[in-house]
Amino acid sequence: MKTYLLLGISILFEVAGATAMKYSEGFTNFTASLVVILCYILAISMYIIITKDNEIGIINALWSGGGTLLVMLLGVGLFHESVTMSKVFGLTLIIAGMMGLTVPRKERSV
Repeated sequence: MKTYLLLGISILFEVAGATAMKYSEGFTNFTASLVVILCYILAISMYIIITKDNEIGIINALWSGGGTLLVMLLGVGLFHESVTMSKVFGLTLIIAGMMGLTVPRKERSV
């Protein structure tokens, strides 16, 4: 459970950094640019800690999928970006994939 809590916090920092990128206006807004840098330092640091004792493939998929989902939703909500059927379908696949990766599974020995 601790892993998913840290992963969630890491995703939130990544999403905050990605959102601040839009406000940084190509690094011309100093404050927003500083937020981008700090958020990504925190997000990546936590990501590295999480992958120490967990499968990197699973953690990476959840981290990138969760971040993509939240950034997409914020893009629509904050920046009035378009919502198309292909985007909804893609996000649905991301959610399904993330759910599939977190379902407890029984290990088989070969």
